[in-house]
Amino acid sequence: MAKLILETIQRGVHHYHKVDSFPVTVGRAFDNDVIIQDVTISPHHVVIDQEGDDLYIQNLSTENGTKLRKKAMGDERVKIEAPTSFQMSGVKARLLPIDMPVESTHVKDCSGFFCIFSNPLWAIGLLLATIAMFFYERYVTTPVPKEIFFYLNTVLPSIWIILGITVVISGISRISTHRWEIIPAISISALIFLLPQVFEYIGHYAAYLLTEDSVGLWLKYAAKFIVIPALIAVFIVKTIHAKWLPAAGIAVLVYSPFLAYQVLILVDELSLKSGFSEVPSYSQTLLPSDTRLNATISLDQFIKEADRETTRDVEQMLTEAKKKEQES
Repeated sequence: MAKLILETIQRGVHHYHKVDSFPVTVGRAFDNDVIIQDVTISPHHVVIDQEGDDLYIQNLSTENGTKLRKKAMGDERVKIEAPTSFQMSGVKARLLPIDMPVESTHVKDCSGFFCIFSNPLWAIGLLLATIAMFFYERYVTTPVPKEIFFYLNTVLPSIWIILGITVVISGISRISTHRWEIIPAISISALIFLLPQVFEYIGHYAAYLLTEDSVGLWLKYAAKFIVIPALIAVFIVKTIHAKWLPAAGIAVLVYSPFLAYQVLILVDELSLKSGFSEVPSYSQTLLPSDTRLNATISLDQFIKEADRETTRDVEQMLTEAKKKEQES
């Protein structure tokens, strides 16, 4: 007599029942061999039997029925082979041979990158660093001195957003692995806010150093468009044990609302960049050491270059005006 495993899937949770004697009845009543507590399941839903080496399944439900190979079953017995799949109302089921190979064991990787973020001390440290960054950013953008409660009041909404993202990310792991991954979720939620700001600060200094703001823009949007989805993908791979390609797809899907918002901001910045600004972007962030690759020109040299550029522009405008006058 063949030994089989009956797998049932309810609300994403897999349950396994060993089947080593026949016939086997499946249903909600307590006198069944396999009891499934789902209100859509009939008291006696299906019966699985064996005759010789042949397996048979028969539908007993008169309410919601059973589907085999996506087709509704009648009252007759149907010959099946293991493995096979069927659906009892809203509960999916599979009949599997006991020697069926299982997936390879996922090795818990606690070396290098992700082990740091699985450590509670690192999670708390990253969260505190992010909160400190919020305070610093609010402090340097406030033109007049304020009390500590003013800065606390302006920072609290950002802290609540971090906690909300933490709940969402850990909820993904709860749905997939049936456990709450709070510590990694806190770390990655903090990094979602911390890394773009760090990249932006580095970009400001690089822009001032190189007297060119394109490097800063590349760093800023690399953090928002690449680094953050990559962090979410790493979380999914390391905690849910998904493969990299599906994890990347899920990360982009989860981040897509924020991604669309960042695209709108990027379009606005590019449109404003084409307009005139009397203050170049690279001069808005000054370093106390005045460290730049390009040497500072003297005032006399600046006046000469400005006079030369102005004269050239005026001559070009006069030439265009004469051409228009001759054409008219």
